[in-house]
Parts: sequence; structure tokens; C-alpha cells
Amino acid sequence: MILFLRVFAYICLWTTPFQVAFVLWGIGIVTVTDYSILSLSNIEFITNYLGFLLFIVEWLYTWFWNVLLDWVFSLPFILHQTFKAIVSTWLGLWILKNIDGWQSVKA
Repeated sequence: MILFLRVFAYICLWTTPFQVAFVLWGIGIVTVTDYSILSLSNIEFITNYLGFLLFIVEWLYTWFWNVLLDWVFSLPFILHQTFKAIVSTWLGLWILKNIDGWQSVKA
């Protein structure tokens, strides 16, 4: 279990640069197009800039609750990605910080 948590924490930390890159990409889109920070939603970004992922979105709608997916995809892209990056980084650091304490309790 400790190994799984360590790997999960590192994945959370390793994805942070990609999330920051997406935030910067979104800011770049907002500065040169008619989108605003609140009008560039997740689905607009995927549709216009990552169109090759649309088949995954369609597949998700066959498996998950449509209302939940509508809500997630309607969130503002820049704010959503920023929040995900902060939470992911914090969670990874928190797990790595506390994992040594969990190992000593287990032993």
C-alpha cells in the first residue's frame, strides 16, 4: 500500500508541469481570441484545440452520468486547470511528507 501511495504521489507531482503548461496555453488563447477567462470552457478547449480527444469525451458520456460530465466540461478551463494543478501538487507533497510517518507506525 505504501508503494502505491508513493507512486500516486509522484504521478501527482509529475503531472504538475503539464497542468501549468495547459494553464499557460489557455491564457495565451484568451489573450489572442475573443474568449474570456470565464467563457473558455473545458469542452470548448477540447473541441477547438484538442479535437483528437473528442472520441474519449463521447466514450465518457456512454459510461458516466451525463449531468456530471456536462457540469465538468462547462467549467472555465483556466480556473479548473489551475485548481487541479494546485490540489494535485499539494496532495502529492502531503502524501510524500506523511508516508514516512505511516511506515514507522506500521513497523
